[in-house]
Amino acid sequence: MARIKKKVAVVGCCALLGVALVALYLAVLRPCPPRVVSAAVDTQLRAFSVLPPELNLTLAVEVTVHNPNHAPLRYGEVVTEVAYHGAAVGWSAAPAGKIPARSTRTVRAPVQVDAARAILERLYVVDVVATGALPFETATAVAGKDAALRPQPFEVSADFMVACSVIVYPFKRESSSRCATSVRVT
Repeated sequence: MARIKKKVAVVGCCALLGVALVALYLAVLRPCPPRVVSAAVDTQLRAFSVLPPELNLTLAVEVTVHNPNHAPLRYGEVVTEVAYHGAAVGWSAAPAGKIPARSTRTVRAPVQVDAARAILERLYVVDVVATGALPFETATAVAGKDAALRPQPFEVSADFMVACSVIVYPFKRESSSRCATSVRVT
């Protein structure tokens, strides 16, 4: 009888300890999805002329991501694509990296616009002469995964997508942009 009481006490104590550890994990160490804090587009117009047609433009999308977890967040290549009226005019890929635990990091992928493709687009002359503005669209994709050694159901992975509409005013040497971000957590 004493052995049974001792076994029940040990099992009860282990169960209580297990529940306490699970509660501690869920309260303090539970994985949280990363957040996109901001997105911005940096434009550098180095050369522009109407006749002869010349365009030397670099667009760089900067995505700032905050990792609230107690483990680092690894992310894959940062891929940025640029389109002009739906036609691809450039892309670039920045190397993969890691965002330390409980910190914020800005990732950047500059794209040199393919001037020949943009200038040969049928609406280029209309945009430059009539409106004085060149509309570009950018799409930046980042895939990240929690770097902690967690069992599969507790693992956090997130895909970030930043889509920006950029208007370059080459005569004024100015630009404006509007970005929308989306995060898919799995």
